[in-house]
Amino acid sequence: MARYMYVKKPPAKARLGFFIKRKPRGVKIRNHRKKFNLNYGSVFLFFIGGFFIIIAISPLINYYIDQNIFHEYQKKIVNSDPNAQYFSKIIDATNIKHNSTYNGYFHISIPSINLENVPVKAGVDGFNTAAYEKVLVNSVAQMKGTALPGEVGNVYIYGHSAPQWFADLYPNSFLGIFTNILNLKPGNKIYTKFMGKEYVYRVIKTTVVSPTDVSVLESPKGQRYLTLMTCIPPGIGTQRFIVTAVLEK
Repeated sequence: MARYMYVKKPPAKARLGFFIKRKPRGVKIRNHRKKFNLNYGSVFLFFIGGFFIIIAISPLINYYIDQNIFHEYQKKIVNSDPNAQYFSKIIDATNIKHNSTYNGYFHISIPSINLENVPVKAGVDGFNTAAYEKVLVNSVAQMKGTALPGEVGNVYIYGHSAPQWFADLYPNSFLGIFTNILNLKPGNKIYTKFMGKEYVYRVIKTTVVSPTDVSVLESPKGQRYLTLMTCIPPGIGTQRFIVTAVLEK
């Protein structure tokens, strides 16, 4: 024990663990900084790996979109569609005399908004909400009692609109198939194929009306008109967007 009693105490700074080395005079110390060398091969492999991971999980992404976005808006869009009371007022106010029993399909194409051979279910009962909502999931509809393509009167066709992002994401979905008719301008053509014959209509005007405005079904006596109708604002449907076209040939 005694031999430790005379051990020289280290300097205060040394006891605290601070050892300061003085720089020798006349000697310069250079600070060397590590340079970062970008490894392009590793970066390339990283992005390739990420790409294949995205491809691998893309079915899961699509499933999530379908289950949590598509079906989320389906009810909202369907519920915003014109109701039976609206159609009832139109029929009563205009005294429609077209009593065709045809209830098959014809087709419309609108090149200016990239719609091609869209099926139109004819003779859809506008008084039966459940009936036309079911039809509008797989096609657009021609209201029963209105004219058919080529006939004197007004071919009244209606379909769903949806928020633009929804229509862009699902361009072939009938839950938003008429969203882009809001972009139609006078002069645009609407082509209909009915009973093996093509009829071409030219857009003459677009209007926004209230759900109770039945004037949209009227056409000048002896004329052949076609009307497209959807709800506006898209996906909400407080008003109606109307496209009026006249038969050219």
